[in-house]
Amino acid sequence: MSNSTEKEIRNALIRLKHGRPKVVDKKRKISISALADEAGVSDSTIHNRYPEIAAEVREIIGKEHKSQRDEKSEKLKLEKAKNKELRDYIEQLESDIRKLTSINATLSNENVKLKAEMASGKVIRINQN
Repeated sequence: MSNSTEKEIRNALIRLKHGRPKVVDKKRKISISALADEAGVSDSTIHNRYPEIAAEVREIIGKEHKSQRDEKSEKLKLEKAKNKELRDYIEQLESDIRKLTSINATLSNENVKLKAEMASGKVIRINQN
């Protein structure tokens, strides 16, 4: 009985690894509980009688977590790079605004001076048509 049970548990693990379980939902993640349900045994059977299989499942779970962590870390790096690029762009735009504000103030002052000269009557406007 023990040999056939172990064989059934190993077959269930293979089905779970390949995403083709017969009993549990295909979307269910690999775990000792999922393996037990797929094999038709209790969790404690796997833990107590087949610790090497339990260790194998834990190793698979660890690899999945590492893979997910690495994937999230890579996404975070990409988002940080985008964020830096956008901050640099905003800084450039703010610099452009400061320059344009300075130019606008200079032209406004010049315009006020020219209007004052025109109002003084000492300057004659020559219309060019």
